[in-house]
Amino acid sequence: MAPLVPLFAPYCGGMAQQSDLLQALGSLAQGSWQGARQLEGGRTHPYRLEWQGESAPLEMLRCQLLFPALPELVYRFSLPSHQLVLWLVQSEGDDLPQAFWRWLLLGQSMAGEA
Repeated sequence: MAPLVPLFAPYCGGMAQQSDLLQALGSLAQGSWQGARQLEGGRTHPYRLEWQGESAPLEMLRCQLLFPALPELVYRFSLPSHQLVLWLVQSEGDDLPQAFWRWLLLGQSMAGEA
């Protein structure tokens, strides 16, 4: 994954977060990420994010977000590889950052997040 760091660093906060970036690039190579969304009352909602595509910053990834407890609920979307890596770098424990959820659920722009 180390050879990919200089390619993704300009989109993901530079080299200051190199260890987080390496971890995110490892997840990118795996093609999936397990998470749990925190809900009110301390409950969690497990999910799995899967993707397919090339591991280059500007290449588009085809993604799907699955919820094991709700198999009929599937979100499908495409986004640039660097955006997914940025959100993986910014993950908060076992959850993706608020910026991801705002983009997915509210349609807020990704502009200015890199």
